[in-house]
Amino acid sequence: MRQLTISLFAFLALQSYAQKTLLIFDLQNHTVDSIKNIQYDSTKLYDRTNYYLGTIDTLTELLEQIPPEYNLFPNSQFTHKKRASADYDIKKYPIRTSVKISFEKNDTLTSDCSGSMVSRRHVLTAAHCVSAVNTDTLLFDSLYVCPIFDNGHYNINFPCSWVQKIFFFKNWNLFNEDFAILQLKESIGDLTGWISIGFDKADSALLNGIYYKFTYPAHTMFPMDSAEYNGDTLYYNYGKIDVVTNNHIGISHTNGIQGESGSSLIKVENDQNYTSYGVLSFSNNLMHCKINNWKYYYLESILHDDLIFGFEEENYNTEFLMFPNPAKDKIWIKNIGRSEITGISVRDILGKIRLYRNPPVSSIDLSTLPSGIYFVRIKSKNSQVTKKLIICGRQ
Repeated sequence: MRQLTISLFAFLALQSYAQKTLLIFDLQNHTVDSIKNIQYDSTKLYDRTNYYLGTIDTLTELLEQIPPEYNLFPNSQFTHKKRASADYDIKKYPIRTSVKISFEKNDTLTSDCSGSMVSRRHVLTAAHCVSAVNTDTLLFDSLYVCPIFDNGHYNINFPCSWVQKIFFFKNWNLFNEDFAILQLKESIGDLTGWISIGFDKADSALLNGIYYKFTYPAHTMFPMDSAEYNGDTLYYNYGKIDVVTNNHIGISHTNGIQGESGSSLIKVENDQNYTSYGVLSFSNNLMHCKINNWKYYYLESILHDDLIFGFEEENYNTEFLMFPNPAKDKIWIKNIGRSEITGISVRDILGKIRLYRNPPVSSIDLSTLPSGIYFVRIKSKNSQVTKKLIICGRQ
């Protein structure tokens, strides 16, 4: 494949200068656009997007929440890498939100970096994975993203996707703005779910908690690491971080391997919080470029329209009627087509099933649910329909 090279000088002809600008590279149409002057509240101390469990199921893996005592980097509370499938079911959330990023050259896919699903169609990774260091020039014009690629095999339950668009900050550099967002052609996140992105100005809040990394190390580097890597297997390490600066978060006395770049440092509190606060930029001390206030709101502006809880609403479907909506105590489901209903579930915005009813059923009691937004999934033998439900009037 030919290399796409769009210089900064060519781009500057398309726009006037702006203090903060996101470049948008459309790989399909070979065009460049930009987002600039995003409004944000600079006084906010913390914020984060929603996380989502995915539609394939709501199975979550309980990740260890006690600081590790074994397999540690010297003088740290962070573990060496270990195969994820050795300790966990990698098909469960949040592990399945981790993706392998490859580039295509001469009709061959080659391991590039790691990333995380952060919306239905978006992957968070590092700018240096897709752009020449400290430039606005793309390295590749063809990228491929796969979740739960492990032991050299794709997972048949989760589709891969080509990258449609690439976003990163204009005039980015490794020491401050090493972020990229990949927009996919396929909505992988609908199935896998996604993690949050967030920021917190309080160093103490960032230092408090257990962090996980899920990565695809792609090169063997003796004597730094005695294991052999080729990018075909998902690894993880976890523990406590001890470095927080204006632009980075990391772990002293540690190191990473090529291919791990772009992986998130995810603060995990089981069933409560799965938030990326930065992506891996430097091997030494596993230094991650930190998401701060203004970076967060620029990145969130890309994800915003796809943070719709993973459900493809199909309210246009005329085979099933759901009423009233908004509702307070009860809804009715009426079948006006030929398909036989096989099950009805009510899920919250995180994808958790809150109610389930088997047929025959014509109404659902909502009295146990608090006010909010829900999604009602109506299954038949041949299809399924999802409708957004608003419950209101609760005290």
